[in-house]
Amino acid sequence: MFRVQAPVVVIFATEARAALGAQQRAVGRAAWRALAGLGQGLEMAHFQIVFAGVTLAVSSRLRNDGFIVIELGLGDPRQAARVIPAAQLRHAEARARRRHTLASYLC
Repeated sequence: MFRVQAPVVVIFATEARAALGAQQRAVGRAAWRALAGLGQGLEMAHFQIVFAGVTLAVSSRLRNDGFIVIELGLGDPRQAARVIPAAQLRHAEARARRRHTLASYLC
């Protein structure tokens, strides 16, 4: 067995940075643990976590250079259980494009 240490970049939206202050490093670790705990891969279009009473929207992606990017902004407590894998979002976008192409072809 061996370990691979992958670089992770955590980016905070201005509002999230202001709401979290000095807790940003701890929030970044919490977001990483939540992402891993989902068990749905590294690329997530949207999920939310609550940290110190602040609901945060999280998205993640894998860059071409191997860096994992986690982006955090303020979330919506009413959407707390919503999880959208990036693959699901890409599939929905492709389906919408196909419908649009078909509709324009038929008109």
